[in-house]
Amino acid sequence: MTTGSWRTWSDSASSSTAGTPDTTAAWAALEQAVIGKAVDLLSGPDGLASFLRRRQLGVRLNGPSLPLDIGYAETIPAAIRNAVTLRDKHCQWAGRCDQPAEACQVHHTKHKADGGPTSVTDCVLLCWFHHQIVIHRWGWTLVLNPDGTTTAWNKDKTKTFHSHGPPVRPG
Repeated sequence: MTTGSWRTWSDSASSSTAGTPDTTAAWAALEQAVIGKAVDLLSGPDGLASFLRRRQLGVRLNGPSLPLDIGYAETIPAAIRNAVTLRDKHCQWAGRCDQPAEACQVHHTKHKADGGPTSVTDCVLLCWFHHQIVIHRWGWTLVLNPDGTTTAWNKDKTKTFHSHGPPVRPG
């Protein structure tokens, strides 16, 4: 390639600097390759996220990565149910209930009709009585507060209960 033809090639590639080839496409391809490698490193069964999950979360949650926020679903997927059970450990009724997780159901704190999603942050563990009778039959409302406590009130808001603080975590 002669100097004259090289200049013609760089001019047709719309180089911003005379005599320098345009490298925009090369940089874009390199960027995509690096991003692809990063995704491979982090994702999948052999990725970093899976490794950390196996090492930090123990046997119960060491399987594949599953979504914990899926929009809204009529039923609670197993991954969300397991995460809520591990977080709550017992009925989270605001008036304090010690029914163990095995005796509880996962409840959407915000109903589908009101735009409620199915996610760990919008689900709470309640025993059968507090879920089916108090919430669904008597019409009480229960909210999960950002600090992990719960607040409940009856239909006409004449009674309100507040829960205890979240459990103390070691470390």
